[in-house]
Amino acid sequence: MVNVRREFSIIILLVFDTFISAKYLIEEESLIHDPHHKGKEDAVYFSNKWIVKTNNIQQVIDFAKIKGFKYYKWDDDFEEYYVLENPDHPEEHHEENEHHTNSLMDHDNIIWAQQLYGKKLHRKDSFEDEHSLYIREYNDELWSLQWYEVGVKSDATTTTKAIDMNLVPVYKVFNITGNGVRILIIDDGIEYTHDDIKDNFDAEISFNFNQNKSCVLPRYEDPRNCHGTRCAGVAVMKANNEKCGVGIAYNAKVGGITLLDGIINDVIESKAIKYAIDKVDIYSGSWGPQDNGIAFDGPGHLSSVALQYGALKGRNGLGALYVFAAGNGGTFGDHCGADGYVNNIYSFAIASVTQDGQIPYYSERCPAILATTYSGSLNDKVKIVTTDLHNTCTLSHSGTSASAPLAAGIFALVLEANKNLTWRDMYHIVIWTAEVTSLERNVDWAQNGFGLWYTPQFGFGLMDAFKMVSLAMDWQNVPEKYICMIPFEIDKNENTVSSGPPFIAVVRTDACHGAIRYLEHVQLNVTISYPVRGCLEIDLVSPLGTLSKVMEARKNDYTKGGFKNWAFLSLQFWGEDPSGDWMVMVTDKLSRGKEEYRGTVEQIQLIVHGTTEVPRHYIETEREYVPFL
Repeated sequence: MVNVRREFSIIILLVFDTFISAKYLIEEESLIHDPHHKGKEDAVYFSNKWIVKTNNIQQVIDFAKIKGFKYYKWDDDFEEYYVLENPDHPEEHHEENEHHTNSLMDHDNIIWAQQLYGKKLHRKDSFEDEHSLYIREYNDELWSLQWYEVGVKSDATTTTKAIDMNLVPVYKVFNITGNGVRILIIDDGIEYTHDDIKDNFDAEISFNFNQNKSCVLPRYEDPRNCHGTRCAGVAVMKANNEKCGVGIAYNAKVGGITLLDGIINDVIESKAIKYAIDKVDIYSGSWGPQDNGIAFDGPGHLSSVALQYGALKGRNGLGALYVFAAGNGGTFGDHCGADGYVNNIYSFAIASVTQDGQIPYYSERCPAILATTYSGSLNDKVKIVTTDLHNTCTLSHSGTSASAPLAAGIFALVLEANKNLTWRDMYHIVIWTAEVTSLERNVDWAQNGFGLWYTPQFGFGLMDAFKMVSLAMDWQNVPEKYICMIPFEIDKNENTVSSGPPFIAVVRTDACHGAIRYLEHVQLNVTISYPVRGCLEIDLVSPLGTLSKVMEARKNDYTKGGFKNWAFLSLQFWGEDPSGDWMVMVTDKLSRGKEEYRGTVEQIQLIVHGTTEVPRHYIETEREYVPFL
């Protein structure tokens, strides 16, 4: 038998064979890992509150009273979680109180405990005559400069593909503009009085968590608080009002959550992530850990629970869509495998590409990226047109901050076309329609074992709104998903990783007796100790030979310790049959013999998501790649 931590639910199927110790068909809720990489190394302060998960609240209440803790509910949707407050402890302290945490964890009825701490989220901004197909479609003052919507050709004398995302045909052919869809921008507030936003603003889904009030007007004293207003404009700027430009879904409703204008903790962040979950269709977040090539962070335990809850329970059980920017740390050699928001299976991670199909200097890469939308690079004269503070407009919004709300706007168009799509349906629709022709110059494309082309720089390609909407109109929901966990057997005598040859481990699986035949998300959960974390690269190879670099070396990351219970995500195996031998390679890529580093691989778990039945579009709709490479 395999020892299972108390909070890890294993159900139904325990399978033995000659190759591995056990395989598990598991429930969705068991995917909430409790990784150590949650930003504590960069915590602004540690509070006098602890979150606990319990299987007997009355016992915990009695314990809390004896120990002098106050207690209250975290969230009505999650009955097993409570907040315990210690009045004798400082509300803000520079050191973590491990004694209190350990005493809580020692209680028989407390499954999990964590001291709350304050952290700062970081905006994903960048670091600071052509021919148009649809130049006369709208009268907005900057419409002609919206090259990514207007349909610009790089050379008016050629028949090359227009540089856009096929948006105007959605408006003209289908008369779809985002009606009836609600987008929530989680950021630093929205100037909802702006002439290009006010008609689409939705106060019912808006709240200021930094100041605990309903008004989400940005705090103008800080000039950085233009970010949310800019992101909102990208998605929903009003059309034909002679102001600024045209939003991607210009008749959708938009709300704002103020979260980035101050220090927040896991409780506050989790509430923001599921705010108005009964009303919101799409959440857009252009922020995350600091993009410095050092941080290794993601949503805390409660925020992870909230993301899962929203994806599974939102939109009346179809799932809210969570769009996140892939990150702007390319200059610092960052890799979005270190970003837990991007690596979350319930997120839609969106990358950027420049007008000429090049990789932006700031762009990060990782196999968790789903797709790409346009943005700008440092030298572009016109980047992304949008709204700005004080009822003004800007041409300079860029970075993956611009790409995420652009994708959210496209999702709004697709949801107007078909409101019965699940969050997994949207994944399939993006993958089956993403356009690659404009991105051919990137040499990093590779075809997986199912025949899909993928690059960790751009995901499955550039989002094509017209193809997505067209496919969605006659869409049949994808089959039920199953999740199978396959632990690697690690020989304690051969688990060394060093500056020399790579550590290699292989596991064979039948994917829980064939419960999964067509892959979707693949997670690799690892615990690896190492003196310099940034030296390590982790490769995962599927039975069909597809290689995915779930983590690449980062030259700036000298952090000691390695990876602790971190779940990397790869979309690169989408569609493949997971049965067979999977291989993991852990390699020191940076020390190159200069230092003799040694560490150990303590745990590896492969978690595969997918279906037994073949999705209908795999059979009935051809995935086109013409011309390509």
